Amino acid sequence: MKRSPIHVGACLLAAATFAGAEPPPYYAIYETTAPGIAFGFAASVLRTGGSPLPLQDYSVGALFSTRNGPGVQQWAFGAATEAWALPGSRSVLVGIESAVINQEPANLYPKVANNAVMKNRGDGAPDPGAAMNANSIAYWITGQPGTGFERGVVFDTDALAMPGGRPAAIDLSAIPDDRIGEIDLIRIRKDVSLRYDPVTRQLVLHVAPVGGP
Repeated sequence: MKRSPIHVGACLLAAATFAGAEPPPYYAIYETTAPGIAFGFAASVLRTGGSPLPLQDYSVGALFSTRNGPGVQQWAFGAATEAWALPGSRSVLVGIESAVINQEPANLYPKVANNAVMKNRGDGAPDPGAAMNANSIAYWITGQPGTGFERGVVFDTDALAMPGGRPAAIDLSAIPDDRIGEIDLIRIRKDVSLRYDPVTRQLVLHVAPVGGP
């Protein structure tokens, strides 16, 4: 592993900027020419004991929390990950990989690779009584002006499998009929959407009248 003096200098300069912060930020910046896997940061957590009842404890490899205080109207990122191919590099780029690895055949609990959660309070805090979810988006696909993704969502050859059953690419079955009937399954335009009619159990292309819902 070769550390770049320029990168180290920039790191120290950035750290000095936050000299008054407690605790100071942590930086890991280096340049490597060695083959194999290069880690900027790695953590391994192994639990070998815990509460006597199941599903009481949480083992977390890494926790990132970012908060903006009262009066601050700025951006807050819990984590920002990037994968670059610099000029002259032909590389497979993966911004972030989230995997679940189950080695127990009898484990019937959910295996969730990515959990998008909307919250309006800290864990364990009382319900404030307001959803506070205005303009919330579970997954936002964006691109810089002048570029963009060729495909939005892609399932690989072996992505879906369900021994003894049929896997689902999109599963809305947990939503009861009285609620799914109020959802635009696909909103093509503000006034054009694909909906599900819980009475006829049919998909309906809904075109709202002028000024209507």
